[in-house]
Amino acid sequence: MNIREWALPVYTILMQMAVGALLMLWLVRAASLRRHAPAAVDRVLRLPLAAIWITTLTAVTASHWHLSRFYLSPLAVLNWRTSWLSREIIFTVLFFALTTALLWLLWFRDGRTRLKTALGWASVAAGYGVIYSMSRIYLLPSQAFWNTPLTLAGFLLASILLGATAVPVFLVMDLKFTEVACNADVGRAGAATDAAMADIGLRQRIIRHSFGWLAAAALVAAGLAPLLSVRLIEMLSHGDVAAQTSLALLLGLYRPLLILRFVALFSGVGGFLLTAWRVRGTRMPLNLTNSVYLVCLLVLVAEITGRFLFYAVHVRTGL
Repeated sequence: MNIREWALPVYTILMQMAVGALLMLWLVRAASLRRHAPAAVDRVLRLPLAAIWITTLTAVTASHWHLSRFYLSPLAVLNWRTSWLSREIIFTVLFFALTTALLWLLWFRDGRTRLKTALGWASVAAGYGVIYSMSRIYLLPSQAFWNTPLTLAGFLLASILLGATAVPVFLVMDLKFTEVACNADVGRAGAATDAAMADIGLRQRIIRHSFGWLAAAALVAAGLAPLLSVRLIEMLSHGDVAAQTSLALLLGLYRPLLILRFVALFSGVGGFLLTAWRVRGTRMPLNLTNSVYLVCLLVLVAEITGRFLFYAVHVRTGL
């Protein structure tokens, strides 16, 4: 695959990560609002939401590498009545705009909790509109490997897996930044302020309360992934010549990559379960940086491998 061909896997994976991460982050927010003041919770979510915004921007930028003349991309929305590609672009722009507005509210406007809540869920809905439209683009009769509802199911599972493992990275990253700022205050004033210590404690409690169910979500999604693969193999085995060729490639030439995908996936999710168990059994602080980064990296490797197989194994039938 050349650079233009890699633009699509990069876009789809990063966009699915951003959408899944926003869903998980907003669930973290909903759970945290039951225990803590809205203003304090929104302060915790600022950096994680900024990371999601940057991920979305990177995905959109990467998608333009697939185009010969990227400056003509706005014209693609003109066919929104009949084209799923046009609808995908519209939902992507809407998701980015809503996420930008939400980020601005969290950073520069106190209060307005209901507006932030509604805007966050609207962003999530637009994001899953992107994923649905994205999957419909690949439902082509000439592509037996893609032309199945399992394509949509696989993209949805990818968003859950990537989101559930990316949000812990964002939360731990935010905690580390807060601790560094607190240590800087100690260096200047000789002691940490009560507000700084309260911010650190709040972040630790949110991490402790959210890691368990985030790991459970990742486990459920990871458990469904091999079932989808088995179902796809069964469907291909009863398909036409193109389907049989895709199956031969998947279980022949690309079998090592298929195995690598699931080894990386379950290693990452298993590491996340262990990390969540460690967090639950302590009062903090723990050094979680290395473990959450490794978990996210392994799941990302699994999804990159799976997306490579998605593009490499398909075989066209007819024109």
